[in-house]
Amino acid sequence: MTHNPFADGNDRDPFADDPFGDSAGQHDRDAVPLHPVRHSGDGGFLGGFGGPYRPVEADADRLSDDDSMTRKPAAYADSREAELQRREQALAARERELQAREANVQALGSGTRPALNFPPVYPIMYHAIDVEVPIGDRGTVRTLFYLWLALEGMLVLNSVACLVVLVSNAEDVSNAGASFGSSFVYLFTISAGSFFLWYRPVYNAYMKDSSLFFYLFFIFNGFHVLFDAYMAVGVPGAGSAGMIVMLQCLSSGKIAGVVLCAISFALWVVHFAASLFMYIRVRRHYKMRGHSFAEAKQQAYVGFAQSGAGQAAAGAYIRSNTGTFV
Repeated sequence: MTHNPFADGNDRDPFADDPFGDSAGQHDRDAVPLHPVRHSGDGGFLGGFGGPYRPVEADADRLSDDDSMTRKPAAYADSREAELQRREQALAARERELQAREANVQALGSGTRPALNFPPVYPIMYHAIDVEVPIGDRGTVRTLFYLWLALEGMLVLNSVACLVVLVSNAEDVSNAGASFGSSFVYLFTISAGSFFLWYRPVYNAYMKDSSLFFYLFFIFNGFHVLFDAYMAVGVPGAGSAGMIVMLQCLSSGKIAGVVLCAISFALWVVHFAASLFMYIRVRRHYKMRGHSFAEAKQQAYVGFAQSGAGQAAAGAYIRSNTGTFV
């Protein structure tokens, strides 16, 4: 028999015995895992640190029939459909506006003007902000129109207040009769003057983008702003039931006159502030459009030359230089 010189006579595994003297079998039986697991009282397990150990389970809420992911595409589709419907309605409204403006332009081009509609009681002109004024400027023109309507109501209230002051026979109020007479005249003169001198020009200015009409508005609406301040002060005998007349009624103990004058005074102050704000707003728009005074003069010359008075003056000038009739 051949003997292997390198063979160890002891076939036992040198690592089988525990270095501390325990046998391999005893080591296997007494081995303690790093994180011992034992049963707990509630049917779970206790981990190595004493805390309850439970197997990782899938979140029932996440893995259940959660339809939130399916609802999102449906909600998105609904919002998308609503947006499309809104755009279609806006386009339809825009198309109706363009058709109305086109019909208006065709009517003007053919020499026939639209039906007169303003004022409603006795129409003498055509007034339609939504038809004649560009979309971006309608808010400004409509606000100015509301300011003009408010002015009419304030003139009526002012005249009523002056009448009450006159009837109450307040001792400290001077020139109550003259004040009421002036306020009654304002009902007609200021109403018509404000419409034709500053509202109608600014309406035409935005409709035609005309420097000349803008300048007319700046001139006469500037006087209107000063008129608001004048009416708020309430000079006795000047047709205003403003602050001074209110104080005179207060010193005389005329409560009805005090109340009406106080309301009139407050409205004139608010109207003054709103008119000044709109004046500045129109002025800013005028500058942004690049208008100038030279352009306004040129438009005035052209308008005068095309008018009947301008043509008559030109004909008279030619006759005076040539001796012939034109």
